[in-house]
Amino acid sequence: MTEMTRMLPAMARLYGHTLTRLEPDQVLGMAERTARNTVLARLPVDFDERYDDAVPERLSVATAPLEADLDVLRGALFDSTIRSFQWRSRRAAHGEVTFLNRTVQFDSPAHPDWYDHGADGYPLLWSLKLYAFEPLRWAILGFEDPQAAPEEVVAVFDQWIQDWTDSVDIGRPGYLRSAWTPWAVSLRTQTLARYLAWRTGGSQEGVPEGLSEALVGEIYRNSLFLANHVEGDVGGNHLVENGLALLMAGLLFPDTDEPWFSTGRSILGRTGAKQFLPDGGHYERSPMYHTIVTTRYVTACSLLAASERTAPTWLTAMTKQAVAYLRYLSPPDERLPLYNDAVFGQSLPLTDCLRYAGAVGFRADDRPVPSHSPMGGETGYYWLDTDHGWLLVDGGPVGPSHLPGHSHNDMLSVLLWVGGQRVLTDTGVYEYADNERRQYARSVAGHNSVQVGEAEPIEIGGKYLMGARTEPTVDYEGSDPTLFRGSYETAASAPASYRHDRTVLASDDWWLIRDELSGPDTETEPSVSRLHFHPEVGVTVEDSGTVRATDGDDTSALLSVHPFGVSDVRTTTTEYFPEFGVAKERQTLELEAGPESGTTAFGYLLAPSAGGHRAPRRSDEDR
Repeated sequence: MTEMTRMLPAMARLYGHTLTRLEPDQVLGMAERTARNTVLARLPVDFDERYDDAVPERLSVATAPLEADLDVLRGALFDSTIRSFQWRSRRAAHGEVTFLNRTVQFDSPAHPDWYDHGADGYPLLWSLKLYAFEPLRWAILGFEDPQAAPEEVVAVFDQWIQDWTDSVDIGRPGYLRSAWTPWAVSLRTQTLARYLAWRTGGSQEGVPEGLSEALVGEIYRNSLFLANHVEGDVGGNHLVENGLALLMAGLLFPDTDEPWFSTGRSILGRTGAKQFLPDGGHYERSPMYHTIVTTRYVTACSLLAASERTAPTWLTAMTKQAVAYLRYLSPPDERLPLYNDAVFGQSLPLTDCLRYAGAVGFRADDRPVPSHSPMGGETGYYWLDTDHGWLLVDGGPVGPSHLPGHSHNDMLSVLLWVGGQRVLTDTGVYEYADNERRQYARSVAGHNSVQVGEAEPIEIGGKYLMGARTEPTVDYEGSDPTLFRGSYETAASAPASYRHDRTVLASDDWWLIRDELSGPDTETEPSVSRLHFHPEVGVTVEDSGTVRATDGDDTSALLSVHPFGVSDVRTTTTEYFPEFGVAKERQTLELEAGPESGTTAFGYLLAPSAGGHRAPRRSDEDR
């Protein structure tokens, strides 16, 4: 780090680094959104009226493709998922609306106050989910048709649409940061289009007068707005939502002069080409966002098939690889690994997504993702299986340098399942806010890796900022025993200065993890390797230094951890965020070594307890 850079405050360094890595489209998009949000809202122009005037008086709609896709999607969902959607939609219809595990009780369930709804102390994402009409999605997926849904669910959500069209205008101050945030508009467009198909498909019987016209007009207006506000400034998974929404609008209004279909297809094409890595993984390297994006591409293929249009070869190929990689990522408990920004409950459950993909035509026998060749590991997640469990190691970059939002300091971190049970976990995400929990979830201390002193290998700050990057180099041999070698060296411009090498060796019934640390920081600061256990796992340090992990009842042994080369073995209590807004206590093992001159070498052996359940082994076809 140069002396001038070193003298800058941390936030100045982080903002400076982030800004210099932005792509031209992002810079232009940010400037345009800022101007629209602050300047245009002050002009003596009624933008809402202009959009209203642009909606044709007569519009023909084609809901059949959306109805067909809904049938496929709903048919792929497990009963537990459907029951969850039904329960949440009923609660919302009674005014009890819950997102991010935070609840607002509406005084009048059928007439929410869209701008003053009691969620001011909640993350912005709560309001955006309301603006996206997420409770309507719950009803659509929870009930086969309106006649199968409780009467109050249909009546309340019908009224929501009428209220929205009457009271929420385009162009009020801050509109691009609230109700008209393009991400929320994209999801709202998708949901309203599906609600139209669900509510009116096949028959107009029982549909209140004016509802169909209000829905059609609002979908058209939102599509016009979205076409003018594609999120080049944000990029990432937001662009996928933009693309699918416009594609869906183009199919819904086949006779319109608006080029929504071709625009949406084009966005999905160039976005997928950039964001899907050669092995099929999504470049933000979050299993949750990979699932969300994969679901959207499956939907695009499903809609095209239902509309009797031929899906472009590139779309089929991208979706097939994305589905194959999601299948590759699937652990024995069939729930998402929580690497990077990932939680349960925000995407379709992993197994539901794969069933949906299978129903659309992407089968389990599609070309699998290579798991034994480093050339097939661009995303960077590697499985090391034994007879008793599965270990997943993160050997990839933290994420795209121009898009640091969902990246964590989790390089070379490991996750572990023993006998199908989640034992070593990542931290998850509590919320997207600039606070201690956000920093902890993204920090190296929140992952099963090694920290030198108090430093971060990549500087982090704010909600999404990240400093000078470093990328691991990896060597992976999938023979028996399986061998993973990964290493990274902190960037020259970073405050931290050290090199970390990690070797993971897996054989029949054990894993050996060995770490080597070297560099200026390791000669003055201790190195601490952390293992974060699932909240249902108990941890005991014996006098010998051996660590025993048991089921929560403390009677069923799961795992022994045998440290070596350490000066201290201790446990502490940390937080685990498996869902937004949920914090659970868990036990964390800390193994300390150094400081010392030269190389600090230490590690541990993971040995599942004798007599424990044997984990299912994946064949080469499954990998």
